Amino acid sequence: MWKVIRASVVGTSHVDSNLPCQDDCYADVMLITDGLDYLVCLVSDGAGSAKEGGKGAELACVTARSSIEATLGNLSSSSLDETHVEEWIKDIRRAIYETADANALRARDYACTLLGAVVSPNKAVFFQIGDGAIVASSGYAQGVVFWPDSGLYANMTNFVTEEDALAHLHISVTSARIDEITLFSDGLQRLALSFEQRTPHIPFFEPMLNVLRRQKPVECEALDEQLARFLNSSQINGRTDDDKTLVLATRRAP
Repeated sequence: MWKVIRASVVGTSHVDSNLPCQDDCYADVMLITDGLDYLVCLVSDGAGSAKEGGKGAELACVTARSSIEATLGNLSSSSLDETHVEEWIKDIRRAIYETADANALRARDYACTLLGAVVSPNKAVFFQIGDGAIVASSGYAQGVVFWPDSGLYANMTNFVTEEDALAHLHISVTSARIDEITLFSDGLQRLALSFEQRTPHIPFFEPMLNVLRRQKPVECEALDEQLARFLNSSQINGRTDDDKTLVLATRRAP
């Protein structure tokens, strides 16, 4: 069974500016009528320059969760493919554009990135627009699914709200048995990735995954608060002042 923890924490730069956290996430197991369980993980980071970036991130996660659940309820996991991911992104964009219109704002006022994973016992689908990253493990093989997308210029990235968002959508579908996965927003990518080698920085993840592997699924909820405290610790805040989101999931035995 999957064991999952997740947390989003405001960065010190936003605390200093009296701004809320602009990250959002969702991670849980969906039990669908075909009898299979699906791990669904989502991370969204609202653009710092966007007036309603945090609301855009929240809307992206809520809409994606609903769209994914509707899709999974109507087909078997073996049927999941790239076209379904594109439909989820279109649903998100539609929800954001409608919200922007209702509030007399522009869609780019809700600009946000999106990372996602849907993992069944026999297939995994990963998708991403923008920066942040997904690290997946199958047995002893571990790697970054998509390298963070920094866009055309330094300190920039691509967003779900852009007109050409689908052109920047990365999708990977695999039949490999994924037994561990982590997703994180760009506030952690300098800690969680080795940019010189373009690989995961294992010492960042392993202590947390070691703890998670030893837990029972019912014990994991209490770890969310511990994870949030870790992300808000001086150890982490001394290395990044951005909002931080981290999702960890494992079905590996200790």
